[in-house]
Amino acid sequence: MKLLLRLLSAALLIMLAQACSTTGGVVPTTDSALPGNPSAPASSDAQPDLKGEFVPAVVGIPADPGSQGNYRIGPYDLLKIEVFQVPALSSQPRVNEEGFVAMPLVGNVQVGGLTLQEAELAIAGKLGENYLQNPQVNIFVAEYASQKVTVIGQVKKPGVFPVAGKTTLMQAIALAGGLDEVAKKEEIVVFRKQPTGQVNAYVVNMAAIEEGQLTDPRIIGEDRIVVPKSGIAVLNRAMGNILSGLLVRAPVY
Repeated sequence: MKLLLRLLSAALLIMLAQACSTTGGVVPTTDSALPGNPSAPASSDAQPDLKGEFVPAVVGIPADPGSQGNYRIGPYDLLKIEVFQVPALSSQPRVNEEGFVAMPLVGNVQVGGLTLQEAELAIAGKLGENYLQNPQVNIFVAEYASQKVTVIGQVKKPGVFPVAGKTTLMQAIALAGGLDEVAKKEEIVVFRKQPTGQVNAYVVNMAAIEEGQLTDPRIIGEDRIVVPKSGIAVLNRAMGNILSGLLVRAPVY
């Protein structure tokens, strides 16, 4: 029994060290701490070179994209186009790589980069030039192919998923099968490219969203969601495994 206790104590110390090294949290930085800054203090404990770029980080949800977050048609999207009371002009074309769809009578129409409402007006305008009076056009996306969100880290099914209409952070994580048991839900990071081309990082507390204390933010195409690992959760799981093993293997008197 004493041997088991010593083994258990040693295992706990090892797991605690591993947990501290796998916390996966976001570490705030200042300009003076960036590599290559001459004002940064010298240290004998040299850190390894960091791969990638530093990006501005904000604790909180990303701003609602508003009208800019409306779905914009892209290459290879499959559209369902209906012309009111003219079924012969209705079709289901796929957007080509240049952003055009082929329409009966009017030929190719540029819709890539447009919202659905803008595309409806563009096609109605073409039809109204020579063929119809006040045409009414409705467009639906039958298959999303162009705008996607990436979800990686501590989720059950990491991958790249299509953004279908208005998608929130919780919905995007649900597409990835949900969080796994060691996810650090208090520090989920959303990387978003700004109109200027700069990428910002938003550190979002999913636990607060689940409790209704924080708004579930909208996700847009090309967002990247990274779910870090919680060192405490790793330790708790390992503890449970060891204790379960002891209960199974301990002699029964």
